[in-house]
Amino acid sequence: MPQTDQLAGKGAVVAVGRIVVWAFFVFACVAGPFTLVFGIAGAITSLAADSTPLTLALDHPLPAAADRGSATIVSGGYDSASILVSGLDPGTVVLATVARIAGILTQAAIAASVALLAWRLLRGHTFRRSLSLTITFTGALLLIGGLVSGGVGMLASWMAADQLNGNSTGDGFWPMIGTVDGAPFGIGICLLLVGLAFEYGERLQGDTEGLV
Repeated sequence: MPQTDQLAGKGAVVAVGRIVVWAFFVFACVAGPFTLVFGIAGAITSLAADSTPLTLALDHPLPAAADRGSATIVSGGYDSASILVSGLDPGTVVLATVARIAGILTQAAIAASVALLAWRLLRGHTFRRSLSLTITFTGALLLIGGLVSGGVGMLASWMAADQLNGNSTGDGFWPMIGTVDGAPFGIGICLLLVGLAFEYGERLQGDTEGLV
């Protein structure tokens, strides 16, 4: 198959383009395994130490010490807190770990997709079936991973907040508020669209190959 890479020519613009693509490729190759290995190792360490990392929602005003200087805070408050919790029931720990692993896998999937795309650009064979399938699969994995990580993580946060509040009267210190990060969903949809675009490019390249 002839090369269709615009990075194979000469000139300053092409050279800069190749450097940028190489930088993305190297970064993705390093970041993917790093995130996967250290993320899973961190999850195992947390399980062994009975210290589950969580980000719980908050709805509390700032303390008086926040504006003791010349400036005055008109309004504001805490909306979340990153904490390590021990003594949670096994079900909460399992849900929090599943959400954490799902987030790690989605990040690794993004790195793998970027690395493959950069490598295809450098090799000059951009429109290959394997590339479009990989991008589409990564987009679907991001949607599923975002749903699992967000939904299961929210449930784990609610359960942890309930256990931290105990039998306190009222709503307790930790409100039963859940938030979901929409970034994985947006990136996943974009990758699905890119995968469809590359699939169309593959078909177009196959139809026009040999005509020129």
